[in-house]
Amino acid sequence: MKKSFTTEAINLKNYPLNDNDSIVVMFSKTHGLIRAIAKGVKRPKSKLGARVQMFIANKLMLFEGKNLDTIAQAQSINTFSKIRNDLDKLTYSMYISEVVNAFCSKQYNYDENYKEIYDLIFASYDDIANAQKKEEVLLSVLKFQIKIMHYLGWGIDFEYCCSCQKKLSCDIKESTLFSYSANGFLCDECKINNNSNSIKIHNKIRLFLIELEKTPFNQKTRYDDVLNMVVLNKCFLFMKKYIDNLTNKKTKIFEVLEHTMAV
Repeated sequence: MKKSFTTEAINLKNYPLNDNDSIVVMFSKTHGLIRAIAKGVKRPKSKLGARVQMFIANKLMLFEGKNLDTIAQAQSINTFSKIRNDLDKLTYSMYISEVVNAFCSKQYNYDENYKEIYDLIFASYDDIANAQKKEEVLLSVLKFQIKIMHYLGWGIDFEYCCSCQKKLSCDIKESTLFSYSANGFLCDECKINNNSNSIKIHNKIRLFLIELEKTPFNQKTRYDDVLNMVVLNKCFLFMKKYIDNLTNKKTKIFEVLEHTMAV
């Protein structure tokens, strides 16, 4: 007899298994990344149909399987419905799902800090759904980028040189070099020998990123009310490239974003 378990999970993506069934990829509060079969979900009278769409948080009962679990029951907790009515919200939410799907497998996520990651995804989707402006959407995604990397052990040290551990200058008139190959910032002495793929980040932006990293997701920083799309776009693309380099791959949604955003 198959064992059952209950958990809360957020749908990241789904795809057809056959004429009647689908496979749903979810991130759960207690089991991390789950792939499960939703049986009969394509039938008109299916009770699961609406609950297996992307960007829905459910309370689930599942039966364990060798390769795929099976969804037995699902009760919606939050549908994040406003995401589906806005192209920007939908696109950035898809980006979040791609990052989670890429990084939250056993290959990257060893510590099993599932609840922290689940709460972060939930808060990110909730913020995006309720955002009134594109700036608010992008700020939520930027917070997600910084914090998901921290939870997974890939967080950027914004304050110290990744080579010699020297504290970096905070002069707001200057910039600091970030090396994508070294996965960190370099001080003036260490950057002399750096010939790798790198970018200069203005210290004003770096100080803003430090503030975002240290501030709880649902709290405002002193910078929030003065942010503009130019700064947010640059920060997002900086973090996106860092994340891309860690996996050494891109998806179509990243390419769409690059062509539709002002760098």
